[in-house]
Amino acid sequence: MGDDALSPRLVMAVHDRYVAVNGDHPMGPDDEAYVREHFVPATSEALELMLADHLPLPSYVLGDQTPMVPPAHGELAEVAGGVERLRRWFVAFWPDDPATGEQEWVHYLSGQHVCLREVTPVRIRQRTERIAEAAAALDLLRRDPHDPTGRGMLGEAVDGVLGVPGLDTLLLPMTAYDRLRFGGPTDRERWVDGPRAEFLTPVPPVWPLRTERLLLRPHEPGDAEAYVEAWASEEWTSLLLSRAMNRAEVHEMVRRRTQPGDGRFVGLVVEHDGEVVGDSMLHLQGTGLSEGEIGWTVLPQHAGRGFATEAAREVLRMAFEHYGLRRVVANLDARNERSAALCERLGMRREVDRVADFWSKGTWTSSYEYAILRDEWRAASA
Repeated sequence: MGDDALSPRLVMAVHDRYVAVNGDHPMGPDDEAYVREHFVPATSEALELMLADHLPLPSYVLGDQTPMVPPAHGELAEVAGGVERLRRWFVAFWPDDPATGEQEWVHYLSGQHVCLREVTPVRIRQRTERIAEAAAALDLLRRDPHDPTGRGMLGEAVDGVLGVPGLDTLLLPMTAYDRLRFGGPTDRERWVDGPRAEFLTPVPPVWPLRTERLLLRPHEPGDAEAYVEAWASEEWTSLLLSRAMNRAEVHEMVRRRTQPGDGRFVGLVVEHDGEVVGDSMLHLQGTGLSEGEIGWTVLPQHAGRGFATEAAREVLRMAFEHYGLRRVVANLDARNERSAALCERLGMRREVDRVADFWSKGTWTSSYEYAILRDEWRAASA
């Protein structure tokens, strides 16, 4: 899309207009590398159309004065039926607010929608909507970090939901140069990175957790031997997701569980009187990390003593009180009657009964999904 014979007159005229809009700021090597990765040189024809206010100004101008534009810089004009129809087509996306449509057209022509991966009226509207949603969510969450509405709104704004792209999808990374010309943090820093670090990055509780009989803590390398015999059993693993494992595989499984992650998976050893009796887990998920999936195992020699129920109750408490989740689910093989009974002891209800939906160990199995809301858990606890 470049043009090896750009007119110096056109380049200088566009450069002067660009500086009038963006100011004159230095662009470092990292900035230029970023721009060359995401943008392409403008053509002489495009420069003429910029000066005639038919196409947006460059997104960037490099140190050697090369004007850089998005790869799809002229495609909207083609969609609209020609550059002379582009403005009318563009502002039609704000039918109930023509003044805003005209303002967005002026902003579009300035070339300053450099934050967007795709510069179209639809994406411009979505960015505006998601930023407003993120701002409202932050207002709620700074008053109550566990506010379920705030978590949902922020999750949608940052990560998106089905049919609604979030800012993480809409926005480019941008550069240090952008901080200079816009006089502060980039949109991604303000509305994706910052909120994600503040509210969407799980912080673990202080370990260990204790119940009347049990201690729950993160895995350590020395825990592996306690699991070897159980994981070697085809019968014991028959209703679990994983197949039977040998000693080396069990040690590798435990080693992986000791590695730092993003905090969304919380895997815990369950101890009784200093002896490993099983494990339990909580997987944070859902919009705004407002939901979780709970799971458990008890080693065969310790079954029937209520350890799984006692540990799971503590994990539910951690999920609702510490992580502020609004809903926790448990998914299990429909043949696992003991786990189904445990879910019901926890006050969870069976919401889904899927028939032959899950491929496991060479056959199509049926599955259940149990769930409990934070308000239901609180009422039951009270």
